[in-house]
Amino acid sequence: MLAVVLAGGENRRLPITKGFVKIGGRRIIEGLLAALGGFFDRLAISTNEPEKYYYLGVPLVGDVYPVRGPMTGIFSALSFFSGNGKLSAGDNQASPGGDDDAFFIACDMPYVKTELAARLASMRRGHGWHVIAPVWKGRPEPLFAFYSSRCLPSMETRLLAGKTALREFMADARTLFLDEEETGGIDPAGLSFININTAGDLKAALALAPGTRTPAPLNKRIRDMEKEV
Repeated sequence: MLAVVLAGGENRRLPITKGFVKIGGRRIIEGLLAALGGFFDRLAISTNEPEKYYYLGVPLVGDVYPVRGPMTGIFSALSFFSGNGKLSAGDNQASPGGDDDAFFIACDMPYVKTELAARLASMRRGHGWHVIAPVWKGRPEPLFAFYSSRCLPSMETRLLAGKTALREFMADARTLFLDEEETGGIDPAGLSFININTAGDLKAALALAPGTRTPAPLNKRIRDMEKEV
């Protein structure tokens, strides 16, 4: 199975490379790849800045359309790895074809529980699904989900029309939902869905890692951003 980390965010509200924030002594993206590698046999990163992520030694795939947002990364990587795309392989020797679906996750989610990803993976057989996603706090989680190559035509139509909201796409697609009760049974605190979009999110994420000290320059940047809110 293939897992793709989406590292193409613009970080408008948090002007740092979010996946490079250190929690528990290592960068979030490094810990995320290590956790995913314990369950998935293939890993890749969706990014338009390959120079930042080349050192991680996994295939890198860029966007095929100049449209902002994670939907473009999902479409581009899924197109490439399913063999339906027009992309070229990245420097780390990605090879196209052979993957009818993939798990996609944002690069700034430091506390992923692979047991939850495993439960989603168990729902992949049959049904003709397009997306498989958990529900948390009454909302589906589109950046912790499996996407099938069957959704590529409708996703491309939306991208080209500028309709890039993933939850809207999921509402119209054939989506299988892991209900909130079962999601909470696997991840009671919803740690898998913690991500970092604001200075407050960053402080909260750092506080969950015992023994993690926020570097002084990062602390100053957090304080500066809080003043701007």
